[in-house]
Amino acid sequence: MDAPQRSFVFYPMHNQAPDVHNPQGNDATGAFHPGAAMYEKYYTKLGCDVTMCKFDNHLPGDQRRAQILNALAIGAADGWYDAIVYFGHGYKDGMPSAGFALKSIDQLTNAIWSYGQYSVKVVLYACTCGIDGGYAWRISEAMKPWAQEGYGVYGHASAGHSFMNPQVRQYPNGGAVTGIKTAPAGKIPAWIKALGDPKSTLWLRFPFMSEEEIAAEL
Repeated sequence: MDAPQRSFVFYPMHNQAPDVHNPQGNDATGAFHPGAAMYEKYYTKLGCDVTMCKFDNHLPGDQRRAQILNALAIGAADGWYDAIVYFGHGYKDGMPSAGFALKSIDQLTNAIWSYGQYSVKVVLYACTCGIDGGYAWRISEAMKPWAQEGYGVYGHASAGHSFMNPQVRQYPNGGAVTGIKTAPAGKIPAWIKALGDPKSTLWLRFPFMSEEEIAAEL
């Protein structure tokens, strides 16, 4: 595994009101906060630097974006990021917890250009951002010049748990709107089992592993 030496992690401060995807009304404290905390603990224990941004998702969208982008810029003062990681709600055309939609995607991709390594991994632990032609694909398309440098965007292709959803897609995929399945061929049952295991850390490591490394572990 090529561990990210510098990560930026952003996630919402407050729980949202209950709905079909958040029936208990504990989306932030039940999934986003624990996921971000586990990511931070794992990589800081390896000696990596992790900048955390718990943004106020009760603010209007433009203020949420400003808060996130400002934290991204401040945290990048000592060097570029190897990973930019989001925990929050997602849908095909955006990251609603963070206030990013199609109209504001340029704000995000411009920040990635400014503060990310050429090989930066953008990891969206969020529902349906990885669906065909979705937000992960759009981010990747904006960053095509870095495709040969190892740059990649990961997102979930369906609704599900923030970070234990096994339906992960990876971009770029040669310009195709359909992402590459992250689960290695022939290993899908083992992949589903591993990502559903609360004791497994594969979910926070796979973006920085090769297909061969993932297959060997499974």
